[in-house]
Amino acid sequence: MTGDFRYRLERGGVKYACPACRQQRRFVRYVDTLTGEQVADEVGRCDREDSCGYHLRPSEYFRQTGTKPPTAAARRKEPMPEPEPSSIDAETAGRSLTGYGHNNFALWLCSVFGEEIAFRLVDAYHVGTSRHWPGASIFWQQDVTGKIRGGKIMLYDAVTGRRVKEPFNHVTWVHKALKIELYHLRQCLFGEHLLAADPVKPVAVVESEKTAIVAAGFMPEYIWTATAGKGNLKVVKLGLLRGREVTLFPDLGAFEKWKAAVDQMPGVRVSDVLERRASEEDRVAGLDLADFILREQAINV
Repeated sequence: MTGDFRYRLERGGVKYACPACRQQRRFVRYVDTLTGEQVADEVGRCDREDSCGYHLRPSEYFRQTGTKPPTAAARRKEPMPEPEPSSIDAETAGRSLTGYGHNNFALWLCSVFGEEIAFRLVDAYHVGTSRHWPGASIFWQQDVTGKIRGGKIMLYDAVTGRRVKEPFNHVTWVHKALKIELYHLRQCLFGEHLLAADPVKPVAVVESEKTAIVAAGFMPEYIWTATAGKGNLKVVKLGLLRGREVTLFPDLGAFEKWKAAVDQMPGVRVSDVLERRASEEDRVAGLDLADFILREQAINV
């Protein structure tokens, strides 16, 4: 077993400080599947793909340092079983489903849809309110079995509906805010819990939670779900969609990557609508489906 196929990114939700951008808990290291050991502290990938993009593969590390990987005769450790995903109890999550007058995302949704539809959407998608930052929202991830895998806390601007990224990117997780130790985050699709209510309705998959909710408001003929991250489209997540009619709507610039990821999955279509309709300015801005929908709605008003 040679090259990068011998190595995989460490599992279990453990993350370290990125050697490039120095952000804490953003860096996942590579481990040797023969020995179970990490390759080196600097060998891994930062999850800040848009703003950092650091990714040092084992093969590049060995080439740069002039070293060789351990031989297959090296002592092989028994593989550690992947821990069961942790969860947040329903009572904790339920306490957040209030205070929408102080929830910037909910207020922005009201400006787009009106109160009745906006609150129907936040209720359906289990959007909570967080005090971690004034005006912040919690986007709960609940799987098809009802387990709450985690809650992503994000701060949006109540007027523009844009994420607040200055003076820093306002994103964290509930288990981190609550300082829950040894939490094994294994994400599911955002909106996955909606699949249990209708086993035949077509499913759409986008990247961001906001896009899923906005699209659901305008195109309810789909069950809208989100990967909750650019690099989170995994076949293991999409496996529960087998047998359904599924359409993926990647953000601009992600079409080829998403198409390759699901190339062997029957019944899955990857829409190129954004690639066909985007201007050069749209591509530079990195617009997603929600941006296009909202722009068209503004034009048609």
